[in-house]
Amino acid sequence: MNQLVIYKTGDTQIQTTVTNGYCDFTGYGRENGENYTVVEYLEKKGPGFVCIPFDDALKQIDAACDAQYIGAWEKIPEKKWDYALNVLPPEKWMTVKGINIFRMCEKLTSNITAHYARAKLTDGRELFFTANRRTSDSYDTLAMEIAGLL
Repeated sequence: MNQLVIYKTGDTQIQTTVTNGYCDFTGYGRENGENYTVVEYLEKKGPGFVCIPFDDALKQIDAACDAQYIGAWEKIPEKKWDYALNVLPPEKWMTVKGINIFRMCEKLTSNITAHYARAKLTDGRELFFTANRRTSDSYDTLAMEIAGLL
């Protein structure tokens, strides 16, 4: 059986879990100390809050995180590349299709972290980029995205 949760549509986190028709951890400060029923809690929280299965909430959270944190590749100066490379140990540092890529070991949220790329042009110049991406994203895909910017 899939755990039910209270979730606000478009948010990046779950509000609370539901056990036997009651919203967990909601009775604090309430006169009788009892947790709110799902109906009471939804009325209290207002529009946008829903009671849905945990797995459905996770899918919506992933979509909200993508919308909030993942953006286009941004061209950066070499100094920013060097700083990112040296501030923390780089994770999964490799060259794919001629593009040198690494990611930060510290996550922004979930499995999203800053990725950095260095591309060498045919005239010998180097270009540097950064973007937040999921750690599950294929480096082949990331390298193709960077190649499309050159």
